[in-house]
Amino acid sequence: MSKLKNMRLVEIPRFRAVSSGARTLGEIFGGEGSFSSWADAHSHLLEKHIFEPLDFLWHEDRDIDRSVWILAVRDEVTEEDAAPYEIVEFPGGMFLVATGDENDSADLEETVSGMFDWINSSGVFEYGDFPISGMCNMPNPDGAIDKALGIAQQQIFLPLKFREK
Repeated sequence: MSKLKNMRLVEIPRFRAVSSGARTLGEIFGGEGSFSSWADAHSHLLEKHIFEPLDFLWHEDRDIDRSVWILAVRDEVTEEDAAPYEIVEFPGGMFLVATGDENDSADLEETVSGMFDWINSSGVFEYGDFPISGMCNMPNPDGAIDKALGIAQQQIFLPLKFREK
């Protein structure tokens, strides 16, 4: 078995993003009038990516009914451009990353449990401070790969900090 147990550690740099603010998943991903529909209509403001998606979703206070979705924006994007949403600065940080099937709660639970086990036994890291719920994104936003696999890949990012000695 690998030392990282098929997980990876990443450092995400600080970046500017447009934020949905704390909303229900319906308000974020619902139909017309949702944050998702605003993002689709304003894709020219969003930072493009070569490999990894430049967006993250997390739940406030571990409450799935209050979630935040952020999408990286281009440098020249202003608050006025993003209205009625706010531009925030994502602080970046260290994260443990693993992938689970979003449509299979047992698989997600096993993935997250394995991540916590790794953190707790690492001797180097402990669970970080932000976001408290961890965060996620979908590495294949158009869904073609997931459709072929019959799953919905969800990347899970758990915040890390160095363990105090």
